[in-house]
Amino acid sequence: DLDGNVLDSWEGVRVQCLWCLNDGKTILASDTHQRIRGYNFEELTDRNIVQEDHPVMSFTVSRNGRLALLNVATQGVHLWDLQDRVLLQKYQGVTQGFYTIHSCLGGTSEDFIASGSEDHKVYIWHRKSELPVAELTGHTRTVNCVSWNPQIPSMLASASDDGTVRIWGPAPSLDGEDPEGCGSSNSTADS
Repeated sequence: DLDGNVLDSWEGVRVQCLWCLNDGKTILASDTHQRIRGYNFEELTDRNIVQEDHPVMSFTVSRNGRLALLNVATQGVHLWDLQDRVLLQKYQGVTQGFYTIHSCLGGTSEDFIASGSEDHKVYIWHRKSELPVAELTGHTRTVNCVSWNPQIPSMLASASDDGTVRIWGPAPSLDGEDPEGCGSSNSTADS
């Protein structure tokens, strides 16, 4: 509560990643049992939502709360429907061993997926295609996090173990105008 008292808790599992759903009462947690469980703090209940065959290193949830994008150890990126509890798509290309890599949904209607990779690249897929539509190069070490700009759907940031954050966007148009206000297609800022 607001006074710092523990009202209730669950014990017994090591949590890798958390996500709060918009309903204000449910927390999703990936744990060491290769799953995502839903914990309802209003009803004090919990249940399995997703079960994978390999550890879930990180995950994120779509704005509408329906889809979960998972980075799965040695398996890459998987997209799950949380309501129907089915695997919708596995994405090819990304190299993920045992480093924690964070992927994201993005674009105007969250129709695109982006993920870093241990091969130093950023991969971008259309949500319905298992093959990447783009591979962005420029980092010199593992790309461990990507984030789509929520205000400018054509802008993406990536962070790498090389100590840099790169901002990605469309190349400037031929007449010198920058239609999205993104700047150059590959600028680097020290992190």
